[in-house]
Amino acid sequence: KPGTSVLAATAGTVSSVEDHPLMGTTVVIDHEGGYTTTYSNLQAKPTVEPGDLVTAGQIIGAVGTTAAAEAAQSPHLHFSVTRDGEAVDPSAFLKS
Repeated sequence: KPGTSVLAATAGTVSSVEDHPLMGTTVVIDHEGGYTTTYSNLQAKPTVEPGDLVTAGQIIGAVGTTAAAEAAQSPHLHFSVTRDGEAVDPSAFLKS
């Protein structure tokens, strides 16, 4: 539902917070081992800024309706994981 808290998957450093033209409000966090997590379709004002250190489970924002590319879908979080720039299965990352 809109307003549901979005938590950092694991500890890291916020590398960017942007209003992406298609994916809406997006937070990107860099993690150890070359991993990056991306959280999109957040409400317009995330609770973090670039350079912030975050802990696992820290609130970084809330589910919103800012993604133009997904406007026809119900509100949800778009979550993705990359390692060294290559997409990886988020479930494998979350288990490690």
